This record gives sequence, C-alpha cells and structure tokens, in this order.
Amino acid sequence: MEYTSMDYQFPRAYLDGYTSVECLVPLDGKARIERPCKGQGLGLAPYEQLSSHILDPVEAVVKRRFALYIPWLGKAILVEPGTRVSLVEAFGVQVNHRAREGDTVRPGTILAYILTGKGETRTLRAGVEGIIVYIAWGLEGERQRYIYVIAPSGSIRILEVDTGGPREAG
Repeated sequence: MEYTSMDYQFPRAYLDGYTSVECLVPLDGKARIERPCKGQGLGLAPYEQLSSHILDPVEAVVKRRFALYIPWLGKAILVEPGTRVSLVEAFGVQVNHRAREGDTVRPGTILAYILTGKGETRTLRAGVEGIIVYIAWGLEGERQRYIYVIAPSGSIRILEVDTGGPREAG
C-alpha cells in the first residue's frame, strides 16, 4: 500500500517515568489513555526526541520502557527495556516511506525509496522479520536520515487502546 502525507496521522509516544498531563496506562491486553495523568502509566513524550531516551544504538537494545500509540490502528505497541531491535537506516536527499510504524515486515519488504545525491533511486528493504516500533529522523545538511527500529513480534505487546473520548483543549 502506498501512503501520502495526507494519509499520515502522527503516532503518540509514551515513555516510562516521563511527566506529562497525559499518560498511557497498560492493562491486561489493553491500554487506557488518561487526561489528566494520575501519576501512573507512561507519560506523553515528544515523538521526535524519543530515540535519545529509549535506544542504545551501539548495542541495538531498548534501554527504557515505551509505548507508541498508532492512531490508524487504534492500538499501542508496548516495548520493554532489554528488547533487542534491528536498526535500519534510510539516508538520502529524499526518502519516500513505504512502511510505517506498526507495520509487520519480513526480509525483502520495501521500507522506502531513497533519492541519492547522484539522482539515483535506491530501494531500501528490511533484512529482518518484525514490527516497526519507531522511526527516528533527522537532517544532516540537506539529506534526510531515518532509522527504522524493528522489534521481533514475539518481544513486544500490542494493546487495544481506549482513548477516553475526545481530547481536552489545551
């Protein structure tokens, strides 16, 4: 399936020990989003800053418990510390995603098409099996850099999420 920017709803990231007005409370096979946060659960954290809190990029291991709420699925992915992950880098002048958070991938699954500095198009494929639990990004000069974080499906929990109705204006 091909995605456009109009299809994309940003996932919400929740981090263990993060203080926030909103939190995700994991329950038995489910999760609840609470506003205001009553001091339990994982606090809503800025998505773009999550990688520095959760990943040891040298060891490719999760160092802090986190959850990613995927709005288009109505589910959250809960990842515990110590989970071994695969890190797949997409780097180029332009990166066009074919896979996104929550997608199951296998070796050969296309993650992205990359436009190189020479104007060539490269296809980035997953070399592992698992679920995309996070996509980190940044810019290096005029080039885009993304890191797909892929966890084995047996090492994470997928939770149905009760969002608690409409969000309060803030």
